[in-house]
Amino acid sequence: MNCPYCSKEMARGYIHNSKQPVQWMPNGTKPSMFAFSPADNGIIISNKFSLFKMGGYIAEAYYCDACHIVIAKIES
Repeated sequence: MNCPYCSKEMARGYIHNSKQPVQWMPNGTKPSMFAFSPADNGIIISNKFSLFKMGGYIAEAYYCDACHIVIAKIES
């Protein structure tokens, strides 16, 4: 994947979260008080739990070293 800001190749990787789905939350929003549950106003990036590779929730993401930007596709 190429960076939308500088067009350089981005490194493929992942974002890990052990107890709750990986999600973006607007300022002022708190995570769910229940483990394994998304926040009410959260935008889910990954809600797939994996027992392998360190366990927890893993969302595919790309990182641009030049721009210091991480991009992840949300689940639909």
